[in-house]
Amino acid sequence: MKLLYILCFCLLIAVSDGTNYDFLLANGPTHISANNTYFFPYGDPKYDIKLKLLQVDPYTGLWINILRGGPGSQLGTHRHYDQVYGYTLKGAWGYREHPEWLSKPGDIVHETPGSVHTLYIHQDYGESETLFFVWGALEFLDESGNTIAVEDWRSISQKYVDYCEKNNLPIIDITYPKEKAPDIEFKEKISKNEL
Repeated sequence: MKLLYILCFCLLIAVSDGTNYDFLLANGPTHISANNTYFFPYGDPKYDIKLKLLQVDPYTGLWINILRGGPGSQLGTHRHYDQVYGYTLKGAWGYREHPEWLSKPGDIVHETPGSVHTLYIHQDYGESETLFFVWGALEFLDESGNTIAVEDWRSISQKYVDYCEKNNLPIIDITYPKEKAPDIEFKEKISKNEL
């Protein structure tokens, strides 16, 4: 208990000294309207997979997205560096390596770090949409298990920016917290009051 008092006393002195300790405080809630971002093609162009990037957190490596695919589509085989949670909104999808289950609306899938799989959209349930919370990177693999690409918050953010620029769409800054990604440049700034 004495240590807590000493820490609080030191913090009080530092704050009264003019030192900025905002980094110790939570940034508070953020709201980003999903209607302000766009679905863009993702993965192999021969499949009808699109991704809508909702938020990226450069500090934790989290990227939140909605993955949409038409019946029979698939995303390349990939390995997760960290955990992923998926919540199925519509349609049905699964992993080729796990035929014992199929994720349908309302289902939650937890992908553990190191897991390797090939996501596919089931052909009998129409278009599928899943909300994914991805921490860390995805390592895409070829048929022999060799790395062909690595996707993380930075590369997926760049794909979003490139798509917007190519299609002359406004680029919405979806990074949070804002001060963690000074080297990512977004053309349209949103004030905190607009979020």
